[in-house]
Amino acid sequence: MQKIGHGGQPLRPVFRRVHPPRAVLVDLIALFPREPHCEDRYHPKGLQMDAIVEGKLTCWGLSEQGRWWGLVTYPIRHGSEKDPVTHWVPASVLRLK
Repeated sequence: MQKIGHGGQPLRPVFRRVHPPRAVLVDLIALFPREPHCEDRYHPKGLQMDAIVEGKLTCWGLSEQGRWWGLVTYPIRHGSEKDPVTHWVPASVLRLK
């Protein structure tokens, strides 16, 4: 039997697997906003968080407030290296590639 929500309507599934994973673009500038009027100093091996990077979307998840989030793995560059990170990202910062 399907579960019923507070409004008497059937509850939507919270998770929707994406198989095979889809290529997406992740806007790191929108995902990690900067502090205004911050005096930063350049570091050549620092995290490169001002970019749009390609990632792999493996799942959609619905939040308590009804917003969609994507489970995405994408690279973060630092200097000439990069490391993958995986976490939930708001759908508003994702675009299908």
